[in-house]
Amino acid sequence: MLYLYHHHTSVCAAKTRLALAEKGLKWEGEIIRLRERDQHRPEYLAKNPFGLVPMLEHDGHTLVESNVINEYLDDVFPDPALRPKEPHRLAQMRVWTRMTDENIHAAAGVVTTAVAYRHVASHGNQIAGALDPYKQARKIASFEDGIDNIHFRTAMRRYDMLMDQIDAALSGKGPGAALAGGGPDWLVGDYSLADIALAPYMERLNCCAMDFLWADRPRVAAWYARLKARPAYKTAILDWFDWDVTWTDLMRTEGEKVRDRVRSMVLELRDPASRAWSPTP
Repeated sequence: MLYLYHHHTSVCAAKTRLALAEKGLKWEGEIIRLRERDQHRPEYLAKNPFGLVPMLEHDGHTLVESNVINEYLDDVFPDPALRPKEPHRLAQMRVWTRMTDENIHAAAGVVTTAVAYRHVASHGNQIAGALDPYKQARKIASFEDGIDNIHFRTAMRRYDMLMDQIDAALSGKGPGAALAGGGPDWLVGDYSLADIALAPYMERLNCCAMDFLWADRPRVAAWYARLKARPAYKTAILDWFDWDVTWTDLMRTEGEKVRDRVRSMVLELRDPASRAWSPTP
């Protein structure tokens, strides 16, 4: 039996729900109430020392980290395949999934907290219990100072870079030789865990009224539309986000309030001079 510990609007939980849905797998599970800090209960930490979702139990094994879980699912349930067979394409796919783990997820936490979640006191309680000190520091700054915090510009710059990287991949040209040859519909040619890994972050940006990031990138806009048109996307992401509609409405409402300021910030950051830095002699 597949048993998933997850949360409605968690982007990482959405990744694994999407992989499960694309494979047509039946699963059971339970909601971990992040703002009530269910993830920090001793019995949960005994299974997942990181205190995060998702967590998957299967055949007596416990698995954590969404991208790792998704590769496990593709190993154990190989049809339909969600990873390229050719080693080079498989390596490219892993570059994209690694990208989400390295910095895209951090940017999501900063943006969501700074724009929306800071307006709800209970989210401060969740931050107070965070186990990762780097993550906690970013979220404290975002909670206290909103889009004026020191991490927000960096997060938006990273997202704008991501849109360029996705656009280049869909064009087949990159970004760079290491990721060339993808597209025209999906990041590494065929639909894969690379697209699945990034899909929930696109939805989160959309919820926060950041869709201007792809308004001038038609290939990215078309890719996002293809993602949303997949039946699994509705089952795994939209239906669950709608279940937690209070929070998605909060993201949209607060995102609209700062949309123009954030768009101006992004346009400014596209000028290399605006983000230049030199060490003090």
